[in-house]
Amino acid sequence: MIKARFYQKNGLYCGFIISGHAGGRYGQDIVCAGVSSAVMLTVNTLTDFLVCDCDVKVGNNVTALKLNDYENNSDCRALIFSLKTHLQLLAEDHGGISVITRNI
Repeated sequence: MIKARFYQKNGLYCGFIISGHAGGRYGQDIVCAGVSSAVMLTVNTLTDFLVCDCDVKVGNNVTALKLNDYENNSDCRALIFSLKTHLQLLAEDHGGISVITRNI
């Protein structure tokens, strides 16, 4: 199961942690590929194109991102919300993904 946790502070998206694997069933590898691609596109867009002030950690089956200046960067927050929406749609269509939002 892929776990996607999105974080909000004062109602504003400020980061996420994506971890796990969709599982070994036939067809789930495409879910993992879709999630991995979407997550890395989001991270690269935030860091390289929007040049958001953020901390990124990429490890074995875990990617975490925290916006340091989330209050003043609506473009970065919108991209995180867009990733969340994309993962929710993948979960509805294919399963293998848990998407939650937590207030911090």
